[in-house]
Amino acid sequence: MRILKRIIFILGVLSLAILILLSVSFFVLKHLKIKEIVENEIEHSLGIGITINELEFSPLLAHIGLKGITVHNPPGFPEDELAYIESLHFVFDPIEIITRRKPNIYLMALDLKRLNIVKNKEGKINIKELIPVKDETAAAEAKAPFYFDVLILSLGQVTYSDYSGARKKEYKYTIGLKDAAFVGLKDENAVVRMVVYKALENTEIGKLINLTIVPVLSSIEDTVDAAWGTAKIGAKGIWEIGTLPIKLLSGGH
Repeated sequence: MRILKRIIFILGVLSLAILILLSVSFFVLKHLKIKEIVENEIEHSLGIGITINELEFSPLLAHIGLKGITVHNPPGFPEDELAYIESLHFVFDPIEIITRRKPNIYLMALDLKRLNIVKNKEGKINIKELIPVKDETAAAEAKAPFYFDVLILSLGQVTYSDYSGARKKEYKYTIGLKDAAFVGLKDENAVVRMVVYKALENTEIGKLINLTIVPVLSSIEDTVDAAWGTAKIGAKGIWEIGTLPIKLLSGGH
């Protein structure tokens, strides 16, 4: 899902711009259409539209949050919605964005409510073009902008719709994953692969669309409490611990 990679990269760049603008004028920032900038940049770069209902940020607390994100299907597919993300949060140290070549995202919380995988009449599958199924080269890894300390993931429902035959076939799976925490994800590809892997692992969809995803990670934890412990162990100081939003750690994102 390159769409998610693009969102992460754009938000990282925008966060730096926001910090600079804040130091100049709160009035200017108030009137910037940040949400529209993100939507337009993703659509221009990938040819896939998204709609964001709400974008909030607190640069002084190093937190960016998006709510109500609809990822639209590419042209040629009968359904509009590819995915619906209830909320997406990032916690980071803004100083690292400036000073480090590959800064850490201390905490990323993703609540993926619906994922709709579709095979159209031509046999094309919407999600296949959006997943980094191949290993990245060393050069590509060097360009990856972020390292992810903790991913907190919630998954609701996955649907597979097949329009390639005479009649539509539909398979629905309730995943019900809530606040599972994964640590040590080295880049955006690892995040995307983990999300797709967890979405498909207990379904037959992978076999139906001939897609195998191997997650890339160093270790897995099962609860938010474990993720919080990991974050504290790896903390460089009070800044990292103090900027983790309580609502994310308590599952209220």
